[in-house]
Amino acid sequence: MKVRHRKGDRRRSRRRGQSLVETLVGLSILIPLALFAVDIVALINGSHLNEEWAETAAKAAARQNDSRMAREIAEQAIMQVPLSAVVQSVRVDEVKFDPTEGHVRVTTLMDVKLPISFPNFEVVTFRHESIQPIVSTRAPI
Repeated sequence: MKVRHRKGDRRRSRRRGQSLVETLVGLSILIPLALFAVDIVALINGSHLNEEWAETAAKAAARQNDSRMAREIAEQAIMQVPLSAVVQSVRVDEVKFDPTEGHVRVTTLMDVKLPISFPNFEVVTFRHESIQPIVSTRAPI
């Protein structure tokens, strides 16, 4: 006894096969996009954190009387940064204490490791400069 396939059965199996191929192609596009989105969120978060810590360090440095103390206090403020799997390091790059201009400028560097890294693009270094008015000097008489 021969079993004959009806035309409708063939069409259904073709549709199932086509649906499977479309799903696999769609997933091969969506999965890398989702992984890239995770990296973008980590980059945005790292940039925002670096801005906040640069401002914190600059505010602490602005309360000092000289350049040496301003740098020490800025570095102490940065040492309070909680490190994580994403934020690998934060450091003070530069402190410019300028009493004639009346402000202090602190530059920080933050190394952020991407959660899902691409080859040759594993760690991103953010640089942020914050300027705060010096509040520790006496007003001229």
